[in-house]
Amino acid sequence: MPDFPSFTPHLFAPGEHALDSRGRAVPGYSLDGSSVYSRSRIHAAPWRLKEWDFYQISDDRLCLQLVIGHVSYAGNCNIALFNHETGEKYSERGVVTPLPFRSMHMPESARKDSLVTFDRDGAKLSFETKDGVRHLQASFGEFYCDVKLTPVFHESATVCTPFTKRNEFYYNEKVNLLKAEVTARVGETQYAFDPERTFSLLDWGRGVWPFHHSWYWSSASTLLNGKPFGFNLGCGFGDNARVRGTENIVYYGDSFVKLNWMNITSESDPMIPWHLESDDGRFSAVLTPRYDRDSITKLFIVNNRCHQMFGTFSGRFVTDAGETVPFENVVGFAEHAINRW
Repeated sequence: MPDFPSFTPHLFAPGEHALDSRGRAVPGYSLDGSSVYSRSRIHAAPWRLKEWDFYQISDDRLCLQLVIGHVSYAGNCNIALFNHETGEKYSERGVVTPLPFRSMHMPESARKDSLVTFDRDGAKLSFETKDGVRHLQASFGEFYCDVKLTPVFHESATVCTPFTKRNEFYYNEKVNLLKAEVTARVGETQYAFDPERTFSLLDWGRGVWPFHHSWYWSSASTLLNGKPFGFNLGCGFGDNARVRGTENIVYYGDSFVKLNWMNITSESDPMIPWHLESDDGRFSAVLTPRYDRDSITKLFIVNNRCHQMFGTFSGRFVTDAGETVPFENVVGFAEHAINRW
């Protein structure tokens, strides 16, 4: 376990800005999405901003990924439908748009009512949030999906993380355990998600990033002992010496456990089991990978690679009440991303 620096957590007050008037990150976190991200406060060149809405809807076998986002000098949408147990791909397509800068009108809140659309080169995507319920639609060639998402938990992990250079920051909300109703087809073939065990996660990211960066991220949303169970865990984001909040959280039943530092380790061969452990020992797990969704993106100056490892987790966590809860063969993923963007 690395020697992580201690820090005093800063819990954002409702309405508190994540960036100060000079465009510098205010390090901290919230659990109710009440902190404020304002694009007008960013003090950086327009080509530095990166914004994305990424949804991953899955059960114990199928996975649907939908994304709309941009890195300022390139916008994109992607859809993917695949079997994360076998790696079989049923549909995977994307569109890149050059030089959108800030014309894509990504919302400034992950929770408020909003509508994000993409309509270009045969791809049509729509992400609507209204009264807390999310409605996703996408069509691209023979692919079509319609998804309704309803939150199980009010809480989610929102963080503002600084980097070493001033005016660089990462503002992110990760939402687990969105109960999903899914219609998905490719041509005449329907893909039936298990209605009892299908959940979505939302990765809602905004920030001005360093050109070179890497991270580890892991997530699961499922049922354990008949109760909702999920986690969002990450490390490698930002300047550890200035962090005052993390995105690490475990959900179980009707409660959650907020964690500080996480350590996620993998070998050069990503199919070798991964290890995840919190600095306080309250969460420990081993991921046994079964499918490497290895993605490489090269466009203009972008050169990104990500090993998203789907598999099963076995381990334990400790609740705030002191109960140790074991888990075995929980389906989820962990990833290691290395970016030049």
